[in-house]
Amino acid sequence: MGLKHLRIAVQLLCLGGFVLLFVLTEYRGEDQLAYPVSLLFRIDPLAALAAALAPGAFGWSLLWPALVVVLLTFVLGRFFCGWVCPLGTTLDGLGRVVGRGRGPVAAGWRRSKYYLLILLTAAGVFGLQIIGLFDPLAIFLRTLTLSLYPAWNLVVNGIFERLYHNPVPVVSPLADRVYPFFDKYLLSFHPPTFTLAVFTLMVFFAIVALEKIERRFWCKNLCPLGALFGLCARHALLRREPAAPCIDCSACLNHCRSGAVSGAGHRAGECLLCMDCEGFCPQGRVRWAWGAPRAGQGVDLSRRGVLTAAAAGMVLAPVAGVTPAMWQRHSFLLRPPGSVAEAEFQRRCIRCGECMKVCIGGALHPAFLDAGPTGLWTPVLVPRIGYCEYNCTLCGQVCPTGAIRPLSLEEKHKFVIGIAVFDQNRCIPFARGEECLVCEEHCPTPEKAIVFDVRPVLVGDEERLVKLPRVVRNRCIGCGICETRCPVEGTSPIRVTNEGESRRPFDPWA
Repeated sequence: MGLKHLRIAVQLLCLGGFVLLFVLTEYRGEDQLAYPVSLLFRIDPLAALAAALAPGAFGWSLLWPALVVVLLTFVLGRFFCGWVCPLGTTLDGLGRVVGRGRGPVAAGWRRSKYYLLILLTAAGVFGLQIIGLFDPLAIFLRTLTLSLYPAWNLVVNGIFERLYHNPVPVVSPLADRVYPFFDKYLLSFHPPTFTLAVFTLMVFFAIVALEKIERRFWCKNLCPLGALFGLCARHALLRREPAAPCIDCSACLNHCRSGAVSGAGHRAGECLLCMDCEGFCPQGRVRWAWGAPRAGQGVDLSRRGVLTAAAAGMVLAPVAGVTPAMWQRHSFLLRPPGSVAEAEFQRRCIRCGECMKVCIGGALHPAFLDAGPTGLWTPVLVPRIGYCEYNCTLCGQVCPTGAIRPLSLEEKHKFVIGIAVFDQNRCIPFARGEECLVCEEHCPTPEKAIVFDVRPVLVGDEERLVKLPRVVRNRCIGCGICETRCPVEGTSPIRVTNEGESRRPFDPWA
């Protein structure tokens, strides 16, 4: 097996492993996950960078795996991009489907990813963390969580349901036999739905569509993680020989997928270590060997470009910081239980979507502008769609950066997400004089946070004694099940606000 075929095998193995880990990270009847999908972000230097730039204690468990990957990059070069990255592997596969541009594009595009990395880092230093919007691992997992996995569940459940209600000889009995396996290992605990599913998929499609311009356009020109690895790989010990194209042949110069081979030599910082050049060298001269670090070609960045990128990040952060705090304008902005204060939360959250995937009650959804322009794809709790399960602590278990702290079950029972309030103009007992016990029946706290007061209510010309619901403030934790189960159509007459949540006080600069 040649190095090229070995690389393809490793790519498929890593991709399959990440997807399998993702599918197995699911509630299976116990409040403990055996397969942490956050493993993908333990080896992500950008996630470690985001956590390091955030206020509060740094999670060292996130640093060491990422540091190992960085050190291996100093030795091997950008092996992660060419051999491990699930988004890169996906682009290699889908590029064959959508067709690839003839490229290469102008060499100046290669600098864009470095400028973007500088901008994101400078913004993070000055208080604005948007690294997760561009992290390829977050993009990959976010697309799986919010778009592809829900679609998979919808289609597969639809097929099994159709075969159950409309039996087909041989096929239906077989489906009945294999369904328990699918239900236990390959399907979610409940059919997932998410508010930004289409938008997230369109962003992913746009990245794939860039293949029409140039092969691995995203990886070569826009990926900030690739830029970070490129800086580390400039003097890698694993070297391509010969460094420059042979005088009598220019095959590698014309066919290099990463544009790493130029007339001046081999640019290790741009090489994805795909090993393709061994295959298309007609003389069989190309090989890979160990040796002392080679100067090679540096990253061709202009001083003006570096200063502009850094200045843009430095300006963007305080401008975002002077925007009025969203929680002051949006009392229904709810975060998952265990979340840190809003300013730190937005600087820690990598927008990976893991917490949304494992939410048993289907309560967590990606924010669009709910949390302000800098809170895109951060998790918000939407009680009208789903509720926070009283005995669930899974979201804190999977968060890779500490934006959501892991809580014990006892801590979770006391953690206040917010408090429920009634709109008496819409609540059935208040507005119609008819009894409704739904909110009280579903309240999960040991001492009910919703109680009833028997009072007279005027209905037309008639006065009736009706049980009127009331929220006991010191018992309500804001789980939202009352809002979820409320039978009134449209906006619920009982809604959870973020008043009194446990994660306050808020940072005044949030």
